[in-house]
Amino acid sequence: MKQIKLMGLVMAIAIMSSTAVAQDFTKYDNVREITSIVISKSMFKFMSKLDLDSNDEDVKAYLDLVENLDDIKIYTTESIKYGQQLQSDFNILKSKSNLEELMKVNSEGKNVNFYIEPGKSDDYVNQLLMFINSSEASDPQSVLMIIKGNIDLKNISKLTSQMNIPGGKSLDKLKDQ
Repeated sequence: MKQIKLMGLVMAIAIMSSTAVAQDFTKYDNVREITSIVISKSMFKFMSKLDLDSNDEDVKAYLDLVENLDDIKIYTTESIKYGQQLQSDFNILKSKSNLEELMKVNSEGKNVNFYIEPGKSDDYVNQLLMFINSSEASDPQSVLMIIKGNIDLKNISKLTSQMNIPGGKSLDKLKDQ
């Protein structure tokens, strides 16, 4: 009986710790030095119902993409202190979630890292993480983006460019992969 209680406690702690990792970024929602943008599934449903020209192939791809998203969370800062904290939390999340590295880009003093949780096929992922940080002291910007849902990698750059999401230009490189 003791072993069952102990196993139950261990499982409860494991579940709580994985939930804490997923919710850990909410601690940045009210930090003045960090801009946080959280777009929920409800907003994507609303966007997919807008009366857009459905004969346009780009619009169709955009609508298909947003219908399958759960959420997007974006955190940006120019604070070195909070940039380091975002980097640390990003590292914890990618290791705890067993994410696969998709690619790294070092361009114009910016380091861009992409990680994914594989999806139903090679073109789709369940989660996409992107972290950008600057290696230059004159531009200490850090950007963390977490996208969850049934994500078509071929169309994700269209969404980020149309919504003017920070770091969205880096996703254009995914189209060539």
